[in-house]
Amino acid sequence: MNNGSLLLRALALLALLISLAGPAAAQAQQTVGSTGVAERAASLGSTYLPLGHWVYDYVNVLVARGRLSELGRLVQPYRRIDIAAAVVEAERDHELTGPELEWVAAIREELADEVELLRGRRPADVQFGGEFGLGAKALTHTHRDLLRPAGDGEVFGTLRLDLRGEAPGVAGALRMRWDNHYLNDPQFPDGDAIEYRQCDPIVDQCAYRVEEGYVEVQLPYVRLFFGRMYRNWGLPGLDGLLVAPYAYSYDHIGYRFGSDRIALTGLYAPLNDFEGDTARHFASHRFDWRISESFQLAFSESVVYGGENRRIDFNLTNPVGVWEISGSSGGRERNALGLAEVWFRIFDDLVTYAAFMVDNTSVGDEEQGKEEGFNQYAAAFSLQLPTLRPNVALRGDVTVVSSLAYRSRVDFWEYYALDEIGLAHDKTDAIVASLQADWFLRPGLLLRPRLDLMWKGEDDITDPWPEDAFTTHDKLLVGTIEKTIRPSVGGRFHHRHGELVWDAGLNIIKNDGNVERDWRVVGVARVQAEVWVRF
Repeated sequence: MNNGSLLLRALALLALLISLAGPAAAQAQQTVGSTGVAERAASLGSTYLPLGHWVYDYVNVLVARGRLSELGRLVQPYRRIDIAAAVVEAERDHELTGPELEWVAAIREELADEVELLRGRRPADVQFGGEFGLGAKALTHTHRDLLRPAGDGEVFGTLRLDLRGEAPGVAGALRMRWDNHYLNDPQFPDGDAIEYRQCDPIVDQCAYRVEEGYVEVQLPYVRLFFGRMYRNWGLPGLDGLLVAPYAYSYDHIGYRFGSDRIALTGLYAPLNDFEGDTARHFASHRFDWRISESFQLAFSESVVYGGENRRIDFNLTNPVGVWEISGSSGGRERNALGLAEVWFRIFDDLVTYAAFMVDNTSVGDEEQGKEEGFNQYAAAFSLQLPTLRPNVALRGDVTVVSSLAYRSRVDFWEYYALDEIGLAHDKTDAIVASLQADWFLRPGLLLRPRLDLMWKGEDDITDPWPEDAFTTHDKLLVGTIEKTIRPSVGGRFHHRHGELVWDAGLNIIKNDGNVERDWRVVGVARVQAEVWVRF
């Protein structure tokens, strides 16, 4: 579906649902003072706060510290109203300390409309709002992954338009962006991440994209989503192993049944990245259970399947079905994956996270008598010290992705990728480790020193399946290993009407491009600035 049809359908559906929300709005207004904050938030419609917003810098640390206990740990983005409710509850509990009071005050100011609504100071009726942003960004390399410098240095201008509408029981948003980076992304042929749109006589090619556009029906225990939105299923700040926001956003249908304590969440998306009669389908669902405020478990499944005129298999979109981790469905091949996650706050100042993903149950090549075992896998581990100091949090992450993970044994259209970019982790045959500190110098100013280490083998997510996969093929770090060390300093300064975001570091690389060669040093930096007005 193209951006235009998505926009028209989303806006039409939003208008219809909001027009039907009048009675619900009146009822919600009558009962707004009779329930708790969390229950009140569940009965209201609210748009999602986009991933990458400055509020998440503070929210993620506060969640790790146990201050925002009502927010889920492993599914983002959050609704604006849910963040506001968690903040109101945190202030009411009187457990916040020095810098945390300032962080919560900044979040409360950003979400002032939602806070006022929760406190019954404005009616729960139909609301519209928006934001227009103007900015620029300078890059030494145009590859979006700072560990993979590629492309020439560029300076791009940006425009952004955000619109949102909300009413009890329904919410919708549209987020459009003009950015010439779309025409200079090295991961795409000729650098074009979007379809060609002629814009003469102003410019040669239009560089706009609907980054997010959706309508969602929101009831206390049911949400039904239509549109596109960036999602991350996993630890915040670490790309999820089944659903991550690195690939460009895509159209999908989503759902959630349950609450922030126990929920079944999922999505279905047609992957329209092949020409002709080839159809591809992607579905994923997860079960989250927050057993206590300090312990959460999650189990997930995903599947990619396709072929010439391949129709949707509804048994592979059933929210409460078990799709299995291997095999085929009625003789029809598919690439299925399974994931288990655990989040555990061992002490107030120590949080752990672990995830293990299996991409098909690999049992070896029986004809050649090879032993059983897993050879398509990925794993992620994290340790957090969220209260290292009152205004400092420390975190270490490690992600390991085997050489055969996310790849298909049968056909190219079953690869776990969209436009040859991973739907989850985009680097296969790799080990990536990082250590970072979040140092909040003052409200609105974050400094983030970081050290990244990467070991990258020769295999790639879209490489053909090797004939010796079950015999001599290495399961991790194939061939000549590229090694990268990247010390960097990033940060963000935000104000009520603008922000500045930066990341500057040195990539110290050996065997660049998986070719035997000496160490070399490359400066890799990115600076983005934007000012905005709200209406």
